[in-house]
Amino acid sequence: MAARKVDMQRKLIEQQRDRLLSEIEALKHKVAGLEMALSLLGSDDKQQEQRPEKHTRGGLRNTLLDLLREAGTTGLNAATAVETAQRRGLHLDKQSVSSTLSRMKADRVVDYDGDRYRLSQFADLSKAPNEPSKVAWN
Repeated sequence: MAARKVDMQRKLIEQQRDRLLSEIEALKHKVAGLEMALSLLGSDDKQQEQRPEKHTRGGLRNTLLDLLREAGTTGLNAATAVETAQRRGLHLDKQSVSSTLSRMKADRVVDYDGDRYRLSQFADLSKAPNEPSKVAWN
């Protein structure tokens, strides 16, 4: 009888876990859609007028931080950063972008998954849950 009760509790907990994982996946899709909308909108004309055509050392880093914020959980690499900036009328040198992203990784400002850089705040959100979280039951 006690074993049966434990089995029922286990099934309820598993169902709740599965429901939450489904909700997480749905929210990830919503966030991705919003990020896509933001990237399609780009920046407004006032922001483009204020940005310089050429970047100083700190300017490149700030520009990359802006691009990384807009990329959100999608992240970016050197090539996508250069392409995105080019659509905004900015010229970025791919080698400089690559070096700066690498330094930002060393400074732990961004995380790198082998393909894309993401701001640390978005890196954890972009990882799909491979296994359920361990919950301590008291």
